[in-house]
Amino acid sequence: MKFVATLVCVLMALTGTARADFYDGLDAYKRGDHPTAVKEWRSLAVIGNASAQYDLGLIYLAGGDEIKQDYIKASYWFRKAGEQGLPRAQSMLGTLYEQGFGVATNYMMAASWYHRAAQQDDPLGQYRLGMLYRDGLGLSQDYAQAALWLKHAADRGLAPAQQNLGVLYYNGQGVPRRYKDALKWHRLAAEQGNINALITLGLMYFKGEGVKKDLIEAYSWWNTAVIAGDKQSEKARDAVGAMLSPSELFDARRLSREKQARIFR
Repeated sequence: MKFVATLVCVLMALTGTARADFYDGLDAYKRGDHPTAVKEWRSLAVIGNASAQYDLGLIYLAGGDEIKQDYIKASYWFRKAGEQGLPRAQSMLGTLYEQGFGVATNYMMAASWYHRAAQQDDPLGQYRLGMLYRDGLGLSQDYAQAALWLKHAADRGLAPAQQNLGVLYYNGQGVPRRYKDALKWHRLAAEQGNINALITLGLMYFKGEGVKKDLIEAYSWWNTAVIAGDKQSEKARDAVGAMLSPSELFDARRLSREKQARIFR
């Protein structure tokens, strides 16, 4: 629905040939014909359409069989859109500055662009700004500010923000140390398939932090993490499995299958 709403807003701003160009570019992109999409959207981008500039940036950022990946072009178009106030473009430009793709690594510039996006409620900008505050990159380290911005992004449903906010609650950094809140945010992230959250939930159930100690639940979370690709959780899972009776192990594996069906559906 968010994409549809954004698309409608863009189309309302377009008229005549420009509107046709946008439709043609969108149709081409859906067909996987990126060269045609680039051609159509460039005609809008050069006359200042921020959404078309952002779309071009994404295409150059990803690259493909027909369009060469080009971080410099991606940063150019993200900047054009970002300077017009498009928050998702500002966040992507911040990411390029943070990673050093197409521009020199500059954490202060990354923080500046993330902050502009975050103030417009862009969850990616809020999340990455929070992480820069947490790590003290381009900004003075400030766990309270980190928690503030991560909370904004977490409330918007961004799994990495939820998981990292859970870590702050677990460690008592910038927020009171509260295992129940840590459990809450890790669970929300885990339900979206965040592997780090799956691992931490296994640990919290194993140790009884914020919840009653439950080896069956610990096994089920760690086994789900293993299925998701975290091989390092195998030892913890198997160690807990050795503590369970055959019937308990059966229940733990059943719970893990239920989690997998729910999370990875």
